[in-house]
Amino acid sequence: MARRRIQPKPSVELETVTLRLPVHLVRAVDQYAKYLGGSSDRTYVITQAIEIAMAQDKDFQKTATGRAAGALPAAVRTNT
Repeated sequence: MARRRIQPKPSVELETVTLRLPVHLVRAVDQYAKYLGGSSDRTYVITQAIEIAMAQDKDFQKTATGRAAGALPAAVRTNT
């Protein structure tokens, strides 16, 4: 399976979500954002990781395509 790398950060509308993560994961996310450089931050890295995971989950894609059109952002939909 080909791996998809996280791309540069685009400008998007955000909604605040509060969650708790293990300390080691937060540190790793921060390190990855620093590695990516530019305006990458925790929010961007976590958002991209979630989008990549959902886009690669074929079972999820099948379920999601059965719902109302536009239920998933284009970044998550696949062309299958």
